[in-house]
Amino acid sequence: MFIGEYGKFNYLTYLGVIFALIAMALTLNGEPTLAMMAFIMSGVCDLFDGRFARQFVRTPQQEQYGIEIDSLSDMVNFVAFPTVMLLTQAFNNYVSVLVVIIYALAATNRLAYFNSSTKAEGHGQYFIGLPVTYSALFFPLLYLLDQWFAMDLFPILSHVMALVLAFLFIWKRPIPKPNGIAYAVFVLLALLTLVGLGFLQW
Repeated sequence: MFIGEYGKFNYLTYLGVIFALIAMALTLNGEPTLAMMAFIMSGVCDLFDGRFARQFVRTPQQEQYGIEIDSLSDMVNFVAFPTVMLLTQAFNNYVSVLVVIIYALAATNRLAYFNSSTKAEGHGQYFIGLPVTYSALFFPLLYLLDQWFAMDLFPILSHVMALVLAFLFIWKRPIPKPNGIAYAVFVLLALLTLVGLGFLQW
């Protein structure tokens, strides 16, 4: 009846997109702390959606669809949301637009590169360039530290972070893929950041 694949194997990917869209709405409504919390959840969903999908028996077509929808959801989660967030934090309209353009182009190129070399990266031990998912940890952690220490520098720091991430996205250097311990560390750091943001909110 409808195009697309709506099996359980895609549920976590869809949930990540939902969290990113909620984060955008919260940002536009002046709720940056809640937005960062939703952004972290989007990143956690993306971190595990591949493993989650592999728990199900899928046809080759469904596996290929999963690759495509994962990359497209990354555009929403880790390109669209950060650009919205950066523009709401703008300290100078021209500078902010330029930073957003650089960040979005670098992230888009990283995703395109990943798509074009999925088979090679999928079976290797390294990524080439930093995966865009890492933005879901770095931006909220930076925001938490800025608020925690009352620096009030997040508008400037977030733009600097965006430029650093843009460089790392397209830097042609191998980056080890996370193993079990790295996954645990990533999730623990995300949860600690989430708890810290919760204290700020409430």
